[in-house]
Amino acid sequence: MELKSSRRKFLKTVAAGVIGGEILTGAAPAVLAKNDNDTGGFEIQKGFTVFNETTQKNMMKLAETIIPGCESIGMKQKLMQFLRASKGAAGFFDAGIWNIEAVCRKKFNVSFYALENKSDVDLLVKYIRSRNRGFFQSFKKVVIQFYYSDPRVWKKLAYDGPPQPKGFMDYTELPKASDKVK
Repeated sequence: MELKSSRRKFLKTVAAGVIGGEILTGAAPAVLAKNDNDTGGFEIQKGFTVFNETTQKNMMKLAETIIPGCESIGMKQKLMQFLRASKGAAGFFDAGIWNIEAVCRKKFNVSFYALENKSDVDLLVKYIRSRNRGFFQSFKKVVIQFYYSDPRVWKKLAYDGPPQPKGFMDYTELPKASDKVK
């Protein structure tokens, strides 16, 4: 029996590996995926490290551009924990942020996180929003989900939390502003 390599077999093998990796990774508890030392990034495949220090700085610059002040609720830690648990998302977001870095270096000769001029940042984000729409929409969705799922943000919005087991129980009346909001 002779083994012949073909593009089709290669794609099937890669697809099976990616899907199988996602299933195995998704089955592991998020606690096992947590690592407090995120500066060097992490491997999603043997020899393939993503989210190095520069990429993490660029990630946070983009997140802060989407929702100013999101760093104050620990957005970096939330994103890194999510990315460690989902290797497919980690590869996708790493490539998207690498794209931002490449475009920024070509246009402005500095890293994205080092851009200080707001108009330059806005121009680059507008470019990425249109040219790399899938990445930008996905990243924006994740940042917004993590931001608005944080109880510290709920207090700012006078939201008492989910209705069960606590929170606003009577759906026929509007909630009153929380006493905790100042």
